[in-house]
Amino acid sequence: PFDLPASITKVAQSVKPLAEKKGLALTIDVGAGVGVVTSDVRRVEQVLLNLLSNAVKFTEEGHVAVSCQSSADEVSIRVSDTGIGIRREDMHKVFEPFLQIDTGLSRKYEGTGLGLSICRRLVRLLGGDIELESVWGQGSVFSFSLPLKRSLP
Repeated sequence: PFDLPASITKVAQSVKPLAEKKGLALTIDVGAGVGVVTSDVRRVEQVLLNLLSNAVKFTEEGHVAVSCQSSADEVSIRVSDTGIGIRREDMHKVFEPFLQIDTGLSRKYEGTGLGLSICRRLVRLLGGDIELESVWGQGSVFSFSLPLKRSLP
């Protein structure tokens, strides 16, 4: 068990200097019902850090936001940005290992193409799922859900 709101705040604070350097607003909105979850704190923070870091990296102006809501049996975390977005025809590729979307700006954004595939694998191992919504040129929303209590196999 761990305090999810504290973890979200901790990870957001670690990314905040990068956002400020680019002049981006970084907001956090944690729902009133979100509290303790039972999962792997290191892995949840790793996924959130990767999603927030990507949001800042691919956003030149505007904002990055993280929000979290819970239901009776799961918690959902969303990272949204006003960045470059992803073309509809490329969305299925972003979770593939070593694959980077060629936007014509391919070397402007460094990376190995492993982060999102690792995030998907970790979230699924934790009993959840990860999704993407995006509009090319307007931004992206990556959201992942996790069970409030993870039972061991």
